[in-house]
Amino acid sequence: MVRIFRHYVSPVKLALALTDTFGVLGAVFLAEWARYTALGLDAGSVAWPAIVAKIMVPFVMIPALLSVGGYHSDAIRDNRVFIVRLFLALLLTSISLAAFLYLLPMLPLWRSILVLTMLFSGIVILGIHWAFLSFGGSDFLSHRVLILGAGEKSLELKKFAETTPEAGLNIIGTVQMPGQKSFVEDAVELDDINHLDSFAHSKHAELILIADTASEDLPLEALIACKLTGIEIKDRLSFLEQVRGYVDLSSVQAEWIIFSDGFRGGTALELATKRTLDVAISLLTLILTSPILLLAAVAVRLTSRGPIFYRQERTGLHGKPFGLLKFRSMVVNAEKEGHPEWAKKSDPRITLVGGFLRRSRIDELPQIVNVLKGNMSFVGPRPERPYFVTQLEKDIPFYRERHCLKPGITGWAQIRYPYGASFEDSRRKLEYDLYYIKNYSVFLDILIILQTLRVVLFPVGVR
Repeated sequence: MVRIFRHYVSPVKLALALTDTFGVLGAVFLAEWARYTALGLDAGSVAWPAIVAKIMVPFVMIPALLSVGGYHSDAIRDNRVFIVRLFLALLLTSISLAAFLYLLPMLPLWRSILVLTMLFSGIVILGIHWAFLSFGGSDFLSHRVLILGAGEKSLELKKFAETTPEAGLNIIGTVQMPGQKSFVEDAVELDDINHLDSFAHSKHAELILIADTASEDLPLEALIACKLTGIEIKDRLSFLEQVRGYVDLSSVQAEWIIFSDGFRGGTALELATKRTLDVAISLLTLILTSPILLLAAVAVRLTSRGPIFYRQERTGLHGKPFGLLKFRSMVVNAEKEGHPEWAKKSDPRITLVGGFLRRSRIDELPQIVNVLKGNMSFVGPRPERPYFVTQLEKDIPFYRERHCLKPGITGWAQIRYPYGASFEDSRRKLEYDLYYIKNYSVFLDILIILQTLRVVLFPVGVR
């Protein structure tokens, strides 16, 4: 994995994004050349406004493709899914560039050249991704991985590597520990486990992944020999964090949080930048969605009895409660039993309009007010109700630690895991929240904001 500003990025996805960037830039030059040639004119200008206009296209296109899920796993594995995402990205890019060119008329990028650029960009990007799927484009970027241990967790890791080409893992073998029951069919049992280093070198391993083996059983001298000769050694906890983007709670110890590289919160500059980003994005979102907010308010008022907005107590930074603002999506007095309840699938308490507001996430737009007031950030762990927090802190280790950052409208858990409305969901989402807290950076916030559009367009598990 490639680490950028503390966040781990798949080398395959990064390579695809960089290749797409140069492909789109080439499409701009090709479109300009084709248009000028058709008109019998000389090549386009090389003045700085023309250069800025050309460079601007890929810097709008690639974030747009990222935001609609063009680099998400399902799109990388299936060209049919990718074509839909690519079309949305081209549409979003066209609208954005048209707005930029209207506001900045000094940029010499004709509308006819822009149309050709979108056409050529679509063809080039589709070709790049088709080539990746057809010819196994991840092989040259993959790490040669040797798994130590052949238990159930080893089988799980092996299946993940085989079904997720974008992870960049080439499993070259699994070594069964002495006396261990093997769940992996092709696992190898060495005559002497202390000769693991020789076996790893014979396989040209680049990474040894310790899956489900107790530390006292490890061949330490062989692993040290591997480490000293350049073979990377990783445990399952580090693997899940770097490759799958979450922290495995079952393997976390307090010492790991204390001594690991991370959980630093943010520098004064980062926190100031985050607050500036919060205010800027909230104001922009408020302006762009004001017609939607007005329509939603009218719809709630006309279709059900009760107030338009619903203020609910949530737990915020350092455990302090605050009033979270939402459009009301349930009937009045939805919690008749007198205590909070998890939202259920096909919950009868949700109104007809409320169901649409929840699926489209429009019900959460009033939380922009909370961000502007400083109760929330645009990105962060989702705030939970104090009633549930009290229960979850008792039963889930390290749940209290998610309150060390401001809660957010969107977050790493929200874009990586479906809607959570149960104890088990809260546990799983905490694993993603801990990853975000451990590896926090403004760069990660920007990635989350971009990818939130995918969650809105393709909602999963909304209740």
